[in-house]
Amino acid sequence: MGEIYDQFIKDLARWREKYQDNPQAEFRYLLFLALEREAIVAVAYRDDMLARRIAAMPLPPAIQELIRHALIWAWKDEEMHAIYIRGVIFKRGNFALRIRAFMRQLFGITGGWSGSVLQHLTWKSSPLSVSWATFFTWMGIVTGQVPPDVRKYLQHGSFRDFCNFNIDAEKTARLSYDRLLEVLAALLDTPPQMIEDFRRIREDEERHTRIFEVMAAAIDERDQLVPGETAETLRDKIGAIGDVFLPHSQRHNLTENPTGSGGRVYVIQAQTSSADDKTATFRRLLDDSGLKDQIQWRAKTLEKPITALRIAIKPNFMMGYHRKDGSPITDPELVKALASYFFEQGCRAIAVVEAANVYDRFFQHRSVHEVADYFGFSSPEYQLVDLTDEQIPYQYYRGMAQYSVGKTWRDADFRVSFGKLASHPTDMVHLAISNLTGLGARCDEYIFSERQAHRDTAIMMLLNDFPVHFALLDGYLAPDGLLGLMGAPHPKTPKRFYAGVDPLAVDIVAARHIGISSPYRADILRTACYWFGDPSAQIDVVGIDEPVAGWRDPYHTEWSTFLSLLAYPIYEFGSGRGALFVAEMDEQAFPSIRREHFLLRAARKGVQILLGLHHW
Repeated sequence: MGEIYDQFIKDLARWREKYQDNPQAEFRYLLFLALEREAIVAVAYRDDMLARRIAAMPLPPAIQELIRHALIWAWKDEEMHAIYIRGVIFKRGNFALRIRAFMRQLFGITGGWSGSVLQHLTWKSSPLSVSWATFFTWMGIVTGQVPPDVRKYLQHGSFRDFCNFNIDAEKTARLSYDRLLEVLAALLDTPPQMIEDFRRIREDEERHTRIFEVMAAAIDERDQLVPGETAETLRDKIGAIGDVFLPHSQRHNLTENPTGSGGRVYVIQAQTSSADDKTATFRRLLDDSGLKDQIQWRAKTLEKPITALRIAIKPNFMMGYHRKDGSPITDPELVKALASYFFEQGCRAIAVVEAANVYDRFFQHRSVHEVADYFGFSSPEYQLVDLTDEQIPYQYYRGMAQYSVGKTWRDADFRVSFGKLASHPTDMVHLAISNLTGLGARCDEYIFSERQAHRDTAIMMLLNDFPVHFALLDGYLAPDGLLGLMGAPHPKTPKRFYAGVDPLAVDIVAARHIGISSPYRADILRTACYWFGDPSAQIDVVGIDEPVAGWRDPYHTEWSTFLSLLAYPIYEFGSGRGALFVAEMDEQAFPSIRREHFLLRAARKGVQILLGLHHW
């Protein structure tokens, strides 16, 4: 074992003795220690830094891809751990503990950035970054934040040195979680799920240790492959630790999940503004895109007659707030046409599913059935299901802090995401993948400061374990601008529809049409590419492949760019858990739950005007 590991053994023994009569205090101390450590590695393992280092190494491209993807998964794991641990502190602690948690996370982020710069960059290549990293590191040394046994590793060295340093770091993390679990077992009020979550984190750290050990053994001090190591042998070693550490296309246990497969994306545009032309164009898209063949293939795969297939269609209508603005919702007539199409193919168990969002915290009559009735989502050919009311326990393969899924979505044989072409202030786009929000736990569980997982992670967990078999986008009427997903005073009318088997491919094409040239520019699409692979090179667009004229993304002006950068932190910490950021609700249909103070109403109106949500 290395010096860092040996010193940590001594530190653990000292803390154990110090807190022997106060396990609650030791639990808090270990949580803060873990938070800072996870924040460090969540930054130190980030892809934008390591991808540059790996690309510069004299290794075959296949080896570079294997190493990079394995480290991406370690990075995403550590990000999840940091969010989860901070959420535990926030949910169990008072204001003072929350401030301490923020400070420890900030120290960790600063330390992780400084360490990664010093380990991977040289003064010649990045003098400014190296200067700042050196300054922050010396500040850490002076204040005692950087232990003596760590200092010698904070310099540019071989990739093997980096791996060996992190082998020690990951082993100390495993020791820390071993002790944390011992302390949790002694606390009487510990929820069983929390114990299970920390066990999963501990297991992740063990896998990360093995990943770095494999890489340290495969790469020599000159950053070259050791004799006898090949792409095949390295792939087998990484795959033995966990399939997810391999690129999606090289995994051994591939499920029937089309996400990331690419293939054809069909794009069609109506020629007139008539309702008949809209529906006829949409029906033509369903025929041209091969939905009928997909239904038949799915029935054959499951060895079921088509009449026995259970269909689940997820539209987007819970962001709707007034009949005067239909831009943020999937067109109910198109949902009806889609259900009719399934019915014509012989399907009889057809469900349209949705889930409550944050609006029901402030306004009455915001259940799925009430909102659906208001906007006209009704047909004898489908059943409407509120997934909020039918959550059942479920243990996901990857990810954290989501423990349930809607039963109808889980049990469906054929799942359709029928999203909306819309802009989003932080994700840039709100399309077929974003449309899956709320199929598990409520969306507001993953937005505010006490969250224990990020919204993107919660969506990927659902998409991984409960694949979408067909994706559609309603771009006939499309809200753009800073907060398009909430509505738009003057929405665009592209009159377009998108369809494909791979929801990520559909989203990538639609995003490109509204000015997002790379999926890595949009947070939700970048996360999906990390989880499922980037299918961009395997996409074939059939039909219209040109930009939407006049589209305004959240960065279309300097002012909107500034507001977009502030959007997430303000919504997370300063929105009153969403109370300030609501659209101009039809209060005849959706009156306030309680009498609202004049200041709240005035603040809401001001925010609506400021953000371009003021309609009339």
